[in-house]
Amino acid sequence: MSDAAKSAEPGSERPIRDLRIRFWGVQGSCPLFPEAHEVAEYKRMVTLDVIERVLDDVKKHSANGRGATVEDVLGGPVSQERLEAFRRRLTLQELPVYGGDTTCASVETPEGDVLVLDGGSGIRNCSKFLLQRWPADRPREVHLLGTHEHLDHRSGLPFSQFCYVRPPFTMHIYGGYQFLHALDVRYGIFSRQINATTHLDDPIDYRAMMATFKGHELRNTQRPDFGPPDSVFWEVRDSTQTLRIGKLSITMFEVYHGTVRCLAYKIQHGAASFLFCTDHEVRHGLDPNDPRQAESAREEVRLSELCRGVNAAYFDGQYFRAEYDGKKGIGSTMAVSRVDWGHGCMEDIVERTSRCGIPHTLVGHHDPERTWVGRLEVDRWLAEQCKGKPFRIELAKSEDVLDL
Repeated sequence: MSDAAKSAEPGSERPIRDLRIRFWGVQGSCPLFPEAHEVAEYKRMVTLDVIERVLDDVKKHSANGRGATVEDVLGGPVSQERLEAFRRRLTLQELPVYGGDTTCASVETPEGDVLVLDGGSGIRNCSKFLLQRWPADRPREVHLLGTHEHLDHRSGLPFSQFCYVRPPFTMHIYGGYQFLHALDVRYGIFSRQINATTHLDDPIDYRAMMATFKGHELRNTQRPDFGPPDSVFWEVRDSTQTLRIGKLSITMFEVYHGTVRCLAYKIQHGAASFLFCTDHEVRHGLDPNDPRQAESAREEVRLSELCRGVNAAYFDGQYFRAEYDGKKGIGSTMAVSRVDWGHGCMEDIVERTSRCGIPHTLVGHHDPERTWVGRLEVDRWLAEQCKGKPFRIELAKSEDVLDL
């Protein structure tokens, strides 16, 4: 487990300095649950670690040459209390749990402002956690910043308790036209209208929700965009202008996700800054003159400029380059080219982190075909790339906490 990971138990937290980021979903494409063979491998590794440490402890107690009894090892007769104390004394290895929910992170400030980044299935646990700790005197407002309309980045909204609790919340939802439009046609949360596609994803709509939803479309007003020029259901904001929420300053910018418009966010508070960039592809097509290659390169230049000086960043690293190029499969899958699928390569993240001087990078949007053991191997590979370097790169893990 990374140094960034801290206990999420009530009362265990230090005061927030500038930004507290929690990761609730780092899985890409679809939610998943560990398969039986992965659970068995986890148990095997834990068991081997326990056996090794117990044998070492017995050896220490046998140094006098007469052997060691159970009472010697435990410090007295067997009891639940002594067994628990022995377990703590062993300091067992902590194996990482990457989590199976799709993209969602939360950002909290010392003033009590709360941002939610994307509404994947991770927002279910995000809302439960935050509501359990919501101060009675804090305004019941949440700001949800969406990156794009794909299902794995918006499917969690109807499972978010922010939508249903009383007293009701006001949910400010920011994103491109298609993101807001997708939420409205499925749930009617802005228009308060039912249409033929309202219940295609879920059987509920705005009538079951207590929250007040306020839409904020983020649009580059200097160029043509998706959707109609105006909307009667939400306000339009210029995405080239800084968004301010309390003492937060948020810079919005586009990244390359194939044909889909996708936004990334640089969030600043005081001396701290965090960059959240998912579903961005550094395109490695065979034709250097392909206009899509040029678009990807332009977005990478802008991303790199905004990365300089940040304290930490989150990037989409779904593939290794050989997997992206179609030379190697992921897990047991066949090799297939993933050019223009809109996702990033590990090697590009390492290069960007080094070039931009990012102290701490977390890699998310894990491929659902990559097993738990495969993710352990990725983390080892990333650690190797960072040896002797002034930066750290690791796979993001659900419930990790980053204090900046």
